[in-house]
Amino acid sequence: MLSFFRQCLLLVWLAGFVYAIYNIAEHWDYDIKAPDVEAMLANRVDAETLKQSVEGALRAEEFDEARSLIVIGQKYGHSLDYVAYNTYLTKHDTSTSRMTKQVTGFAEGFFSGKGEDASGVAGALAADFTVVGDLRDLSEQFSNYQDGQPVNQLITTLAGIGVGLTAVTIGSGGMAAPAKAGASTLKLAARMNRLTRSFRDELMRIGAKVFDWQQFLRLSKGADLTSISRVAKQSYNPQAARSLGALAEQANGIRKNTSVVDSIHLLKYVENTDDLRSVNRLSQRFGIHTRGVFRLLGKTAIRGVKALRITLELLIAITSSIFFGLLFISTIGGGDRKRLKEAED
Repeated sequence: MLSFFRQCLLLVWLAGFVYAIYNIAEHWDYDIKAPDVEAMLANRVDAETLKQSVEGALRAEEFDEARSLIVIGQKYGHSLDYVAYNTYLTKHDTSTSRMTKQVTGFAEGFFSGKGEDASGVAGALAADFTVVGDLRDLSEQFSNYQDGQPVNQLITTLAGIGVGLTAVTIGSGGMAAPAKAGASTLKLAARMNRLTRSFRDELMRIGAKVFDWQQFLRLSKGADLTSISRVAKQSYNPQAARSLGALAEQANGIRKNTSVVDSIHLLKYVENTDDLRSVNRLSQRFGIHTRGVFRLLGKTAIRGVKALRITLELLIAITSSIFFGLLFISTIGGGDRKRLKEAED
């Protein structure tokens, strides 16, 4: 009788242990702890890395980035020859040279939709704000379609969304302007091949609900260039635009916090919408120096660290598993001791 009772206890303890383990699995979860970027800039970045970054920016005539790196280096106590760097900037980054680059770069960016420097990117973005850039891109992709050439689905989609958002912006008195600016920033980054493959795919999945690029190409058959805008609006779904709106506003936030050219550069660190949100959050903190932060730290600036989430339910489950486990072991041990005593008698 006692043996049967002990077996029942063993089954109860074992069932309790298994159930407790199941509860541990249910409540075993992680919080993503944001990286301490300030500490990383102070402790992980060495003077040699900073020196190479500053001098690389100077050689590439990326003077604004060089200045950001200098500010970061001074703020976090890295020893460099800052006087020599500032002297170099004063000599080579003059107002005259900047003016010349801005005029030629802006015009080139406006008509080509691409830009290698700040003025070129600003020109490309300005073209989008006048809807010229979106219509140019749609016409270009439609010509590819007619000629049997590959069509860039993402650029077609974002250009079509841009046409739709321009109409909404005008009709709403500018309320949709942030989303329009963000969509244009994303399209410009796509044209310049600055988007990661995974983020392009995610953008395409979201954008396809807003603008039917295949329908646009079908409806554009036989249409002249003046009809492109009308056809684009027919393929635009304003009800679905909200799904892209928040994402586009994140991209626009990065642009506002940094600069047009820096926002295009920073998008290359984005793998998904969570990364986009993290870059935007970091840009709110570091402003115009965000690009310098990423040059020094790369994606580690937004890669959080997993920390086990300690909850009351998890602690109860762990305690229960230990409790039932000990009961199970002690019951088995008690039975073994009794059998040993009986054998001795």
